[in-house]
Amino acid sequence: MKRCFAPWLGLFVLLFSTTARAQDFFELSPGPLTHAHAALDNADNCTKCHELGKGVTDLLCLNCHQHEPLKKAIAEKRGLHATFKQPCRVCHTEHKGREAFVIDWGPLGGRNAFKHEQTGFKLTGKHESAACSRCHKRTLRSGRTSYVDVPPDCNQCHQNNHNFTNKALTRQCTDCHQDPGIAKNLRPEELPFDHGERTKTALEGKHATQTCVTCHKAAKMSMPEGNERTCINCHKNPHGKTFKKWACTECHSVTTKWEESRFDHDKTEFPLHGEHKKAVCSACHKSKEAKPKTSCNGCHGDPHKKRFEKVGCERCHDKGGSTQSRFDHAKNTQFALTGAHQELGCRKCHRGAGPTKFEKFVNADCMGCHAHEKAHNGQFKDKNCLECHSEGGNKTLVFDHNQDSRFALTGFHAELGQKKQCEKCHEGGTYRNNKLACIDCHKDSHDGQVGKDCQRCHKTDVHFKGAPFDHNLSDFKLEGEHQKAECKKCHPERRYQLGDKTKCIDCHKEDDPHQEKLGAACEKCHTPTKGAPKFDHEVMTKFARTGSHLEAKCFTCHRPKMEKAPEVGWSKALAADEKLDRHFPVMGSECADCHRDHHDGRYGLKCESCHDTTSFKDARRAVHDTGSFRLMGAHDRVGCQRCHEQNRILTGLGELCQGCHREDDVHVNALGPYCGECHGQLEWRPPRFNHARVGFILRGAHRTAACKDCHGQTGWFAGTPNACEFCHGTEAAAVPDPIHNGSLMDCQRCHNEVAFAPARRYHPTYPLAGAHATVRCGSCHVGGRYEGTPRDCVGCHQDRYLDPTTRPNHSLAGFATTCENCHVPASFNVARYQHQSFLLRGTHRTLECGRCHTGDQFLSAFGGQVGAFECALCHGAGSPVERWPADHATRGYPPTCELCHNELGWKPARAPR
Repeated sequence: MKRCFAPWLGLFVLLFSTTARAQDFFELSPGPLTHAHAALDNADNCTKCHELGKGVTDLLCLNCHQHEPLKKAIAEKRGLHATFKQPCRVCHTEHKGREAFVIDWGPLGGRNAFKHEQTGFKLTGKHESAACSRCHKRTLRSGRTSYVDVPPDCNQCHQNNHNFTNKALTRQCTDCHQDPGIAKNLRPEELPFDHGERTKTALEGKHATQTCVTCHKAAKMSMPEGNERTCINCHKNPHGKTFKKWACTECHSVTTKWEESRFDHDKTEFPLHGEHKKAVCSACHKSKEAKPKTSCNGCHGDPHKKRFEKVGCERCHDKGGSTQSRFDHAKNTQFALTGAHQELGCRKCHRGAGPTKFEKFVNADCMGCHAHEKAHNGQFKDKNCLECHSEGGNKTLVFDHNQDSRFALTGFHAELGQKKQCEKCHEGGTYRNNKLACIDCHKDSHDGQVGKDCQRCHKTDVHFKGAPFDHNLSDFKLEGEHQKAECKKCHPERRYQLGDKTKCIDCHKEDDPHQEKLGAACEKCHTPTKGAPKFDHEVMTKFARTGSHLEAKCFTCHRPKMEKAPEVGWSKALAADEKLDRHFPVMGSECADCHRDHHDGRYGLKCESCHDTTSFKDARRAVHDTGSFRLMGAHDRVGCQRCHEQNRILTGLGELCQGCHREDDVHVNALGPYCGECHGQLEWRPPRFNHARVGFILRGAHRTAACKDCHGQTGWFAGTPNACEFCHGTEAAAVPDPIHNGSLMDCQRCHNEVAFAPARRYHPTYPLAGAHATVRCGSCHVGGRYEGTPRDCVGCHQDRYLDPTTRPNHSLAGFATTCENCHVPASFNVARYQHQSFLLRGTHRTLECGRCHTGDQFLSAFGGQVGAFECALCHGAGSPVERWPADHATRGYPPTCELCHNELGWKPARAPR
């Protein structure tokens, strides 16, 4: 029996030793990768995602060519991944199977509860209710949706819904859609969109108050190319065919009411005049389809009953429909109508009974119509009428007083002539009286003090009291309040000759509040307008005001010098209505003259080196910036007295921290006096010490640990050991499984600083797979013994091999101790023994070994006949598994069952041919 077993057993071992090596990777892998990474699912590609000693790192994820868009988005600081600072593996887990999804929404609160504003694009309006797939349309190779690198551009989803022809407008959606969603009932004034600038069509009048969709139907914002924007596109023509050649804008404007037409009728063949301008359009335009007649008779009847048919209406009447004649009397009758004649109606002279009867006159002189009375006391004859009076039957003079006399009429004199009040000057009708000077008619109220040339001050067109004398032509020009003063204020009793009294002090000496202590040149500070607007403290004095000095009242500084300079803030205690000493005494020009020196002269008299006039308490510390110690951070916020106690000067001590913080040094000078190498003035903590300088780079938990955790409370840092066991030896010794003895003290073989637990199993001599990868170390390494642990299966599992209750009984059956021939660590109970002489098919593949191999008979077939495997041995009459129907024997069926039955499906049986 051993001779028969040996050949196929050797082949069995050879096949399975090769298979075991090929499957080592899959037995170590936590599970298959998803479809997206299926191409990497083999042992050679582990390092493409797993960095040795660091696990899955973000750098390897982003270096993959599939994630270049994501890498670019992170670099540009946009999208979710630029703000979510967790490692990639927190949300993207693998080894969950081919059909698993590589994205885990859990760390973000779940997909349904995801806050979209984390991506930099907050969902508002219609976006809040839109499905994710409406915007995220790109799919991955796995068929799932990609949510990476979707630009926040409206046109990615909305493809020019408004039919814009200007491409620039397609990028400016937020001008109208300020809140995402449908922009309803929007008006131009509500939007930043400039209709005039963008479309070259400015909205005016009622157009500016309409909603956008009033003109842009179905939200189509751009007019088709070639279409002219005209009124008729939106408004129905109410004029019919009458104005079909005229543009609407010739008469109407969007800024005025429609009824208020601005049509210029003069551009037509019938300009409007007179009464025609007042008439409404419908008075002449009776029909919308035809133009009215332009002749007078077309609208008006003939009141003269064809009396002037040959002359024509236009000879007497204008085109404005006025009843007043425009008959040219001078041209057609040789008698020009002037003066009062022009105002008379035709019937005043032509006294015929009807409109067709007009008298003709032979004599056209004045006496023909007028009975002339004697005038001017008989000084003139009747034939002299026209020498003074114009034609027209009135008293209008043709005498020109300005040219025909030696006295030109101006001002009030001319008014007398216009009012025909010649007797005001020519009493008794006497016109040649030789009165040419003012004093010939008017009394001199100045008693000859200013001479007889009255025109110097008085004019005939201004009343006497409002004499237009130009004082600026004198030695004293009038300005400000002097212009408002009455003449008698300066010239009492009409005394106008004042000599050389032109200075302020000549008149206002008694009014001088300074009592001449500021000199007599009042105009240096004051103007005639009141006050002292010309005074400039910064230019006219030696003390230029700045800061709070500009707001100070004059009496605050201009007071007698005090024996001792007052305290800071003393001016606030002064009364707001304190009277100013107009003598303007001065306390001094230096700071110490008015302000007490709280430093008692220790910093000199140059107060401005630290203080300014804006706020004394906010002393600027620019002096520190010029020395060896520049104030920054916390130092720049503390008061001076914190360092300069009792106002003392710390010369030469500020550049070293120990000068002030010796008692605060927690390192007890163990790290030297140069605190700035680790700490900064802006932020004392955390320190910026580069630990790599001492040969021990901090990683993982070491980066977040406090310094005292390793260096203790003493502050002593030098000589601290860097081996793991010096700090963690006690913790390692307390671990019960595995027992950490001398063999396991090389901590970094299993642990790392990034994630101390769970520990990676360091098993270089015997790769752990299947159940071996999950058992505790103490199960194999009993008592902490690591060296000399058996590596073959029987070394640890011999008790199970010898156990007689094991089915099958391996020892009794004579199985070899090379367990790996049938078993694998992944699933020990499911043996993978390959039947050689009798191939298992159909139901035979699912049966337990003991169903056929009863009594631990494995190395031989039933009856001891190796290779003679017939169905009847198990299923025939009297066999262990009797399935032979009774009628088979009576019917004479042979025991060769395979003629009708097969192992895949015993029923139904196929009939032999």
